[in-house]
Amino acid sequence: MLLALLLALSHVESAEVVIVAGSADHMEHVMQRAGVKFALITPDQLPSTPLRWQQILMVNCTGQMSPEARERVRRFVNAGGMLYTTDHAVHYLLEAIFPGKVRFNQKSSAEQIFPMQVKGDRGLVAKINDHGEPRWQLAGGGMLFDVLDPSVEILMRSREVAARYQTSGVLGVRFRHGDGQVVHVTGHFFTQPGQTREVAAAGRAFEQLSENVVREKQVDMPRVERLYSAEALKPAPMLAEPKDAAAPVTAPSGGTVSTATAKKVRVLRSEGGYVEIRDDQGNQGWVPAQSLQQ
Repeated sequence: MLLALLLALSHVESAEVVIVAGSADHMEHVMQRAGVKFALITPDQLPSTPLRWQQILMVNCTGQMSPEARERVRRFVNAGGMLYTTDHAVHYLLEAIFPGKVRFNQKSSAEQIFPMQVKGDRGLVAKINDHGEPRWQLAGGGMLFDVLDPSVEILMRSREVAARYQTSGVLGVRFRHGDGQVVHVTGHFFTQPGQTREVAAAGRAFEQLSENVVREKQVDMPRVERLYSAEALKPAPMLAEPKDAAAPVTAPSGGTVSTATAKKVRVLRSEGGYVEIRDDQGNQGWVPAQSLQQ
């Protein structure tokens, strides 16, 4: 069991995309078709997974996971990582770690294809309109959601979904948290041989958005890179407060956190000979100022 875990996690550091396996979605198939290098892990492996802000984390529906795994995801996004989630994850993951952004509105969808209207960021929705009127497939038992925060950017919505379910009709959103960002859509699937033209068109829209997420992360990399400008000169344990006797910062998987594995860190503020930093895995705490080169 331990050997299998180590082998699985050894592929994570070199992967552009890390995908959390789910029971109702398979984004790994989309990435495989797009030729994107990815690592596939289970929700139970998340707390110990060395996610770094340079990566994209894709969480397949349902998004159910332990509190420790949710904390690992929160730190990853806070550090500058990009999170991409589908359907039930709005309730089981996003509501828990990003309260006040989006919320399951207690209305479940039937499996049906609807026309949709694309708006918002041109990078994330690029090419979705290239094959005529775009369509989107809602999943049977899918969780429709509402936007709670006006800073959340609506990428896709459907007037027809709004009329059918008496909701806002929002299908996809993007919002920022800390130094990172989150993209969420309702529905999940991919194109397969033998599908009808309408179903295949809806599948292409989902696949195109998924590929756009990868490109958007590449565009965003320089912005986050500039934030991580300090270098750890020597290993130093991260502390919860700026004083010698402070409690150590703990990792989601347990154990203490230090700057030993961080190549670059982000300086947040200084106080009394200490500096509050964030490492590339999203761990945050105080270290002596002399342990850094700024």
